[in-house]
Amino acid sequence: MTEMTTTAQTAQNGGDAPTRLTGHMNTFKLVLSVLAFSSPLTCMAGYFSLTIGVNGVTAPLAFVFVAAALLVFTVGYMAMTRRMRRPGAYYAYITTGLGRVLGLGSAYVAIVSYLAILIGLFCFVGIVIQGLVSRFGGPEIPWWIGSLACVIIVGILGYFNIDVSVRILVWVMVLEVSLTLIFNLAVLFQGGAEGIPLGSFNLAEFTGPEAWVGFLFAILVFIGFEATVLYRDEVKDPDRTIPRATYISVILIGGLYVFSVWMLVAAFGSGAQQVANDNLAEMFTMGASQFIGVWFADVVNLLLITAVIAALLSIHNASTRYIFNMGTDGGLAKAIGGVHPRFRSPYRASLVSSMIAAATVLAFAIGNSDPNFTYAALAGVGSTGIIMLMVLVSASVVVWFRRNPKEPGENLWKTLIAPLASTLFFLTLAIFALVNYDLVVGGAPGELDWLLLILAAPFLAGLIVALVLKSRNPDQYALIGGTDREADAG
Repeated sequence: MTEMTTTAQTAQNGGDAPTRLTGHMNTFKLVLSVLAFSSPLTCMAGYFSLTIGVNGVTAPLAFVFVAAALLVFTVGYMAMTRRMRRPGAYYAYITTGLGRVLGLGSAYVAIVSYLAILIGLFCFVGIVIQGLVSRFGGPEIPWWIGSLACVIIVGILGYFNIDVSVRILVWVMVLEVSLTLIFNLAVLFQGGAEGIPLGSFNLAEFTGPEAWVGFLFAILVFIGFEATVLYRDEVKDPDRTIPRATYISVILIGGLYVFSVWMLVAAFGSGAQQVANDNLAEMFTMGASQFIGVWFADVVNLLLITAVIAALLSIHNASTRYIFNMGTDGGLAKAIGGVHPRFRSPYRASLVSSMIAAATVLAFAIGNSDPNFTYAALAGVGSTGIIMLMVLVSASVVVWFRRNPKEPGENLWKTLIAPLASTLFFLTLAIFALVNYDLVVGGAPGELDWLLLILAAPFLAGLIVALVLKSRNPDQYALIGGTDREADAG
């Protein structure tokens, strides 16, 4: 977002309407907001079982490797962050490194990817609410009623300043992490089902295509860590808070989830893989009932709703800010980039995100779509889009630092080796995902490859819009990707 952009926006809004978001997040709050994106309890209830079902007792290694790869990615990402003072995240970085045409295409992919994950999770929470109401003796309600209720709740919270969301997310995350650690420590101190399996970290057993499938599932729980940069205008001391929060997020998520997957394996011993395949959604609660008690499993099931709502709020806030940045930079209607005069929030972008989610959930309900299938498919589509963006961001870092002189502290590791290694890893993962797309979205091989159109269409649309702007409106084209605030101010 630029001074030119915000000036135009002020004129549009009229008078002294605010043009920049504000907030007071510190490192701790920003880290927990990012952690909410993956939601520890949601991961324990689903994603971890998927990885164990593929990799068996060596599932923790998938998370070790992915965490290490993301730390390498973060090296180049943060090196560029220190030189680029703008809140556009992946979109802004790709624009700066690879050009405005690719940048706008990637922006549309980012918006669609986050919205796909968001809408898929709305379907999932509807299933959770439906099951809990029935479990506690209530009436059989349609899944979409719970989904729409959560769309309204998340939409209301997202309408206000980010500090409102953060207050809620902090408490929910503290509770989620505490419950996760209680389970982990209970299994650890009781020695698991057959002792604590040190073989979980045996590299010799973690080989073949299954390892890459494990990477695909493991990376799902890390998606969202890059969103720290989206909140540049809403944190205290962004030049220090954002890099610190990004590194802490990767290390915290990596450490917590490696430990959690390991203990989930230990809870079932050598039979963990079979249990995961036979009881995908119940694996965690089965282990919790055995090592702590049925009451704990009931508490987890009840709190799973708040956990998913927290994740929805985090994802909604991220998608909203991508939409907001597109509005301010002219990639979407400028009115979408409006800042609330009192709350200093991207309220119009938040409303757009909520309306898209509500309309899509209603369409699925009217079309009698299976919410389980829809959730899995949309999560796969969104994750594929994010992985592809990570490839472009890593490549952008390499290209940008080759074109610009280095500053003190910017060595070859930060500006070339780390981002190049990251490019190769995530490119390999992206290719594997595309070749084996049924592993990402479900269904038989080739059956759902058409879902890739959900990513291809907005990417091509972004390229076309950028080229049209370049030809017909060069001034607006120049705003794509934004410019550094400090440079503009100077």
